[in-house]
Amino acid sequence: MKDTISISLFALLIFPASSLGQNAATPLPNAPSSQIAPAASGDISTNAQQAADPPSSSGAIDSSPTQPGQVNTARTNLSQKFRYYMSETYLNPGALVAPAVRAGIRMANAPGKCATQYPPEWRQGAEGLGRNYGDAFAERVTFQTARFVAGAITREHPRYRTSGSHNVFARSMYALSFSFVDRSDSGHPMAALSNFVGAAAGGFVGNTYLPAGFNGVTHAGQRATLQFGFFAAGNLFREFAPQMPGPMRTFFMLIAR
Repeated sequence: MKDTISISLFALLIFPASSLGQNAATPLPNAPSSQIAPAASGDISTNAQQAADPPSSSGAIDSSPTQPGQVNTARTNLSQKFRYYMSETYLNPGALVAPAVRAGIRMANAPGKCATQYPPEWRQGAEGLGRNYGDAFAERVTFQTARFVAGAITREHPRYRTSGSHNVFARSMYALSFSFVDRSDSGHPMAALSNFVGAAAGGFVGNTYLPAGFNGVTHAGQRATLQFGFFAAGNLFREFAPQMPGPMRTFFMLIAR
């Protein structure tokens, strides 16, 4: 009788303990994952980056840079890239303002000197402004279009990815190097072929209409190099825009985007 009672008590003690161990080994269905905790923490740099570059009107692609350390688990499809291209090229105020600013600077500092200077119809009056505006607009559209097409072919992600560093020098070097080596759709480093293709296309498009003496291969190469430099400077802006005052950030986005 005592043996029977002892065995019963022992069984009652073992059964709950084993059940408790099994439950502890099973993760709670509603427990939050540690991988999503940073997203819920409201990272300051993330919020600032989103304010630096407003979302596109399509809403499919946020035109803020990809966040530091973030790897895209889903590939960016062609439709999303096209929406991003339209937003960066046409659907923003800088699409009209930036070429006008460049045209004014071009007329105030016309290329060439004396006999090799820009002809009068390119540097005087409304006609000169219109010609230079058209040149700046065409170069801008050509650069963005060629970059979009090349990025779609090579599966290159079009968005800038911030460094996440707090060192000014390191951030500057990172932004400049991102012009040469950016990221694929899956988040892996790759040669920024689309940037080179876009710059070359933007540089050579003027050869079809610029005045004689300014439409040769040498001048086209100079324009392509300058276009690539502008893009690298744009990466610097994207890196440090969150720390800029709002009015200054808006000003640069209007005249140089």
